[in-house]
Amino acid sequence: MILLAEPWRDPSVNHVLTYRSPKGTDTGAHMSQKRQPHRSLRTAGVTAITCALAVGLLGACGTPPWETPPETSETSTTDEPSASETSSAPEETSTSSSPTPSPTPTPTPTLTQIVNDLASGSTERTLTAGSATLTVTYWSELDMSQWTPDASKPVSLSLTATSAEGNPLFLSRLQVVSSARDGAGELVESLPDLVDDATVSPGYTIEDPYSYSTTVLVPALPAEARSVQLTFSYEVLVATDDDAETFSKQTATDTVTVAVVGVDDAAGDAATD
Repeated sequence: MILLAEPWRDPSVNHVLTYRSPKGTDTGAHMSQKRQPHRSLRTAGVTAITCALAVGLLGACGTPPWETPPETSETSTTDEPSASETSSAPEETSTSSSPTPSPTPTPTPTLTQIVNDLASGSTERTLTAGSATLTVTYWSELDMSQWTPDASKPVSLSLTATSAEGNPLFLSRLQVVSSARDGAGELVESLPDLVDDATVSPGYTIEDPYSYSTTVLVPALPAEARSVQLTFSYEVLVATDDDAETFSKQTATDTVTVAVVGVDDAAGDAATD
């Protein structure tokens, strides 16, 4: 609210209407103006208070819109990032990338060199069973080139023994455990155990110059078989007195590996011959 003073009114002038006595020199009524200083001061104070109230009202109402300075572009760019800055800021998730999985290598088959203990036709082993020393000779009547999976393959052995104490020696039991394996040495088939229990008591005499001989037949094997392992277990009775009435049992173990020829390889060898 704005108060405007009337330009035609002087607040310091008091307009007083006076009348002269008829007996005076001047007749008639006239308007006289008389300044009254105390009234002017009071009027000026009222005017000052009124202006102060006007200023207070204007201050309470706030600055008029037309007097408010416009915001500059510098303020907006300082407070908030621009659209180009916002769009150009990369996100962490967009820049990260998952590792590329490495290709799984294809396993290559491991070839194991096949051992053939009968490659020369026979082999001899020396075994120990307690105080007894066993000498065993292995051989095969079948040529090694004919040891194919489907053939019946004989393995023969001859056993003789000696005792450091000169005590009588007897073979009470022979057990053979056989297994067929492929070119990588993996098990292909387990064959039935072969057992030879002595038919005489206390057992077969194996003390030199006597010996024990037998032949083990290896049956047909799977086509992928490339070797056969034969594990021989010898149970030996050693007499503890000269009359051979009491005994101690000792065991000796031996393994013989024989190579098996594939059918295609055997056919190729026969064509070459």
